[in-house]
Amino acid sequence: MKKALIIWGGWEGHTPELIANRIGEILEKDNYNVTITCDFAILINDKLIKYDVIVPVWSCGIKSNYYLKPLLEAVNNGVGLATFHGGINWFEDEEYYKMIGALYLYDSNEEEYTIKITDKKHPITVSLDDFNIISEKYYIQVDPSNNVLAAADFSGIKTPISWTRNYGKGRIFYTSLAHSSEQFFSNSNMQMILSGIKWCSNY
Repeated sequence: MKKALIIWGGWEGHTPELIANRIGEILEKDNYNVTITCDFAILINDKLIKYDVIVPVWSCGIKSNYYLKPLLEAVNNGVGLATFHGGINWFEDEEYYKMIGALYLYDSNEEEYTIKITDKKHPITVSLDDFNIISEKYYIQVDPSNNVLAAADFSGIKTPISWTRNYGKGRIFYTSLAHSSEQFFSNSNMQMILSGIKWCSNY
């Protein structure tokens, strides 16, 4: 049985508790042993290496690298990390940015745009078609070594939306989507996030 750690918190406007509980329910139905917590101390008080995947549902960066160090060590040693939207700056730290594969710059007002699947052979996106979503546009500086799964046209510029990468032995998945619970629960978006979690845990 795979083990998932879901940590929620940060800005309440992203309804982290609601989304964390929903992800947990779905993973439990998929035979995951799920731990859900808003207690940030779990990063230093628990043995993170026992988990297959860590899913932060957290916005607004944590500035202390005291909690970041055990997370980096766990992922480097094979624990997956799958996150979305505000999770891009869960920690305000250069090493976290290296791990996640991008740096958040700014965002736009919500608007409708098309998500183009750019890697149709990857296990996360193999069953996904292009889809429209109403969401913020995240303007980000992206590591060119990322394996981009999906992109969108931002004023004529092809901008990565979802990608995977590795950090040591750990698998990383990120998508900038899911600003609101409604966007998270939209079929294609939720399917991509859940597939990303499973891929990161070698499901």
